[in-house]
Amino acid sequence: MKNPRVLNRKEWARSHGFVLAGIILLSIGLASGLGRYFGGIVGLIIAGMWCFAGGLCFIFIPMCRKLSQKQAQRNALRF
Repeated sequence: MKNPRVLNRKEWARSHGFVLAGIILLSIGLASGLGRYFGGIVGLIIAGMWCFAGGLCFIFIPMCRKLSQKQAQRNALRF
């Protein structure tokens, strides 16, 4: 990745909105389509997807924090 940058609030909200909407729609699709046949397994799959997505957010928080600090230092050096 060349010149990574931190998302502003609007971009962050938009990206997380799409991720959450995708997980919600996938959960509904799994529960309504396969739920009749597999029962409890679908619930575990849905819970696993949510935990995985939440885990990714917690993994990337420190990286984004460091990136924003570096970006703030670069901006301070410019002025």
